Amino acid sequence: MAAGDRDQTGAPDYSPDSSPDEQRTRLINAMTRAAAERGYANTSVDQVAAYAGVSRETFFRHFSGADQCLVAAYDSFFERLVGHIEGACDSRDPWPVQVKAGLAATLNFFAEVPSTGRVFLVEAMSAGPAAMERRFASIDRLARQLRYGREFNPAAKSLPAATERTLVAGIGLVISVHLLAEEGPLLPTKEPELTELVLTPYLGGREAKRIAAS
Repeated sequence: MAAGDRDQTGAPDYSPDSSPDEQRTRLINAMTRAAAERGYANTSVDQVAAYAGVSRETFFRHFSGADQCLVAAYDSFFERLVGHIEGACDSRDPWPVQVKAGLAATLNFFAEVPSTGRVFLVEAMSAGPAAMERRFASIDRLARQLRYGREFNPAAKSLPAATERTLVAGIGLVISVHLLAEEGPLLPTKEPELTELVLTPYLGGREAKRIAAS
């Protein structure tokens, strides 16, 4: 695993009679590990199979190739991110406070796994249309959470339809830039300015700045 990333690969290599579900999970974890260590462009099916402790033939029983395995690994990574965000947000808090907590959780998450984050935010986009579709679906899923801001403040109901997608994509870009510059540890320090950026369309500049600084 690349320096600075937590080990996501789980237990030691399993026996040949392990279940198909376990094989698939370990292949996904192995793809995550290999791509984080080597870069996706330098990751081969043989390397992933070796990391997972299975044969090449077993790999192809689960995936048609490296791109499909990476897409599955992207899905797993995104679900971990969503779980991290949901765990940080208290549904009893006002929506703006939940946004602030969610942003902090997101930035901390990527700061802890910078190499893995770079794979899925940047390198995965070279894995073809399926990876791009997953990226767009992820943006839409997170954007739906921001749309609650239109209910929190009726004046925000007239915002352009693309507002939420643009904000989520912009946050992803900021994170990507820092990961590419190997500045992952700095990401948590960006929480106040990103909180202000996200809340301003819904609350206005003054209130957004107040919450960001709280």
